[in-house]
Amino acid sequence: MSHASQINNTDLLDSLLRDVSSKKRSHNTKYNSSNRLFHPITANRVPTLFTPIDHPFPPVYADLTFAKQTTVPTSSWISNLFYPSINSLAPVTPDPYILRVLDGEGSWGLSISQPAKPVIGSYPAMNNIPATSAGYAVHSAVTDLRLSAKEWTKKPVQSVVQWDLMSAQLKLTGNNSAVTFPIVRGNAFVTANYQKATPEIYTQRAIMSFGVNGMMNGTAVTGTRFNIALNDGSNWLLYALGDALTFKLSSTNVLVASGPYEGVVQLAKLPRAEDEEVLDAHAGVWATGGKVTIDEKGTSYRIDWLKEGDTSKKLLTYAYPHHLKTLTTATVRTNLTLNSSSKGAMKAVVGDTWTLNEPDLPTIDWLPAQPVPDTTTRNEILQTLADEIRTTNYSDHTIALDDTYFAGKGLQKLAMLALILNKPQTTGLVNPELAELALTKLKTVMAPFLDNKVPGASFQYDRTYRGIVATAGLPKSMGGSGDRDAMFGHSYYNDHHYHQGYFIVTAAVVRLLDPAWRSAELTEWTEALIRDVNNPVQDEWFAQFRSWDWFAGHSWAGGIKVEGALDGRDQESVPEVSCCSFAVHHIVKWEKG
Repeated sequence: MSHASQINNTDLLDSLLRDVSSKKRSHNTKYNSSNRLFHPITANRVPTLFTPIDHPFPPVYADLTFAKQTTVPTSSWISNLFYPSINSLAPVTPDPYILRVLDGEGSWGLSISQPAKPVIGSYPAMNNIPATSAGYAVHSAVTDLRLSAKEWTKKPVQSVVQWDLMSAQLKLTGNNSAVTFPIVRGNAFVTANYQKATPEIYTQRAIMSFGVNGMMNGTAVTGTRFNIALNDGSNWLLYALGDALTFKLSSTNVLVASGPYEGVVQLAKLPRAEDEEVLDAHAGVWATGGKVTIDEKGTSYRIDWLKEGDTSKKLLTYAYPHHLKTLTTATVRTNLTLNSSSKGAMKAVVGDTWTLNEPDLPTIDWLPAQPVPDTTTRNEILQTLADEIRTTNYSDHTIALDDTYFAGKGLQKLAMLALILNKPQTTGLVNPELAELALTKLKTVMAPFLDNKVPGASFQYDRTYRGIVATAGLPKSMGGSGDRDAMFGHSYYNDHHYHQGYFIVTAAVVRLLDPAWRSAELTEWTEALIRDVNNPVQDEWFAQFRSWDWFAGHSWAGGIKVEGALDGRDQESVPEVSCCSFAVHHIVKWEKG
């Protein structure tokens, strides 16, 4: 569902991270002071009121042994790797390359697209919004180059054998040969490790020239570094990191090696001729993953890239514009530039560790910086609040909706009314009787959700993806409606931080205004919802950072797409993810006392 505005990189989670980084826990787990963010929220099990289930749509391509220790990500930039999609067209976008897996019958492999520029489309005027010539941007699915193997006359077996917050290891196996692809954020090279497989390179374009070190040599060439020129004007560099390879141009769009290969091949797009030196200097090493830590003050974070190959070399990695604004001088910036899929031009930087400083994080309180209305309007505001609170049956706007999303909105609306009335010293709105009535009504409609007694809007615990899902979108055999799109697909992990955010805000307000009310139950229930959307650790019960993307600098909303997320991942509503971050921030404040 498109709830609200387009994405930006000013998520309120930034200030949450600073607050969490100094949080003291009630249990005695030891941890490094420079890594406080990644300390468990709680060691508790999942609340027993959430019925355990196994998800009706398990990951198809996940290595199940690895999945036992690291949850398959449901709302991640790599999520498309774990499922089939229509014509295998659902992309994975590490950026600056867009990748598709097994999307070409007869030439199976990993397809690479590198967008020179998007196609811009217009929108007509609608809903008081004027027409625009730049309403949307899309990239074509044309394959610039595909890394394949001659042995794969039949579709190879796809498996994701390992993954973390920054990477996934894709393995394709067939006819006693295999190729493993480390897919990592910002990778300057697309890397393929060939095992008893004959390299084959395909393009949907046409190969205009192919040679060693820029020199053509008939139709067959031997070497460890090759230039490929395509008919769209793009140029690519191909590196063989093991023994020399001999390639033959078997047609205008296919290059085939002379025999099986044991070694690594790397491909990189060459934006300009003068960029060859940079790419040559850093070919031979590649990232396999990344580890994130946060400093003690919570004003900077660090990505330590894991690497293989010639580890004496520094990694070359493309950075988004927001990275370039915060990266320290520990990295060396180059002029190597490629477009990303949706975030503008990326520049390559040299360095195995990124430190990104965020010194100007905002502070957040419950109410606006100027929470007191003008004295001339207070009586009118209080009368409007009285009419609203005294006459409204809030059950109709919450419990009766039998819906996690709209009921959550209704709960938060009442919670904020109760908050401003119960903080008269801050808001200047004084009516003790009305304040008490608002809080009483809030607790009345909150109780059935806390008891998990609202049938369609109840939650169950999913053991497959280690998360909390709404009952409504599950099969009828699990108590649901059978409509997986119910409640905007919450049962399939869509929009969790939107839905849960409203509930978490409500719980935080109740705890603030009446700390004694069902304290233990409210804590357990709320912490489970937080751990579902943004657990800081991978533990036995919940995935780590289900929604948050440390490289992109924002959250993702889209969950499991049964037919594949053909337009990639999405984050449609900045206000609602900010609401969730706002909510968790105040839960942290409550637990800090």
